[in-house]
Amino acid sequence: MNKVKQYLKSFFYSYAWLAVLLLIIDQLTKVWALKAKLDITLIPNFLHLTYVRNTGAAWSMFDGNMLVLALISFVVGTLLIVARIKYRTKLDTFKKILFAVVLAGTWGNFIDRAFYKLLTGAEGVVDFIHFQFGNYHFPVFNVADICITLGILSYVVLLLVEEFKALKAPKTEEKVKDDTNEEKDGE
Repeated sequence: MNKVKQYLKSFFYSYAWLAVLLLIIDQLTKVWALKAKLDITLIPNFLHLTYVRNTGAAWSMFDGNMLVLALISFVVGTLLIVARIKYRTKLDTFKKILFAVVLAGTWGNFIDRAFYKLLTGAEGVVDFIHFQFGNYHFPVFNVADICITLGILSYVVLLLVEEFKALKAPKTEEKVKDDTNEEKDGE
């Protein structure tokens, strides 16, 4: 029983459960969008649920290269797992969460690219969240895209904050040393 407890504790603190949960949410929402063939206006001229197939990457870049994009998704997803395992003791809680979020998004879109054609006969990633701002229509996206985007942007912000703190820290130490030297000189 002790090993089971230890495993569950390790699983909980690794945030692998979060990756699994987000992956399930991503896949369930895509199945729903696919089955319902969504075309729903939630907030006029702002938020729509619109079913589309994207055979490219973000904003339909590399359109029609599903095999290459599936391979890239697989490699990136695998590298994320390897990096997460390798640096498991060096990551703080927030970084573990961000890894889980990006991992879920990467594998969510990989599943679409690699298997949806076999399962549905249609090729491409299922997208359905559609924002409109006046006449501007933001590209349609999905839960996996949200995970990837928010995870990466949050990680970049975190790195910038850490870098800013690191740059600021030596100046504080130098100021303390200067103040100490001034006190000695003034004695």
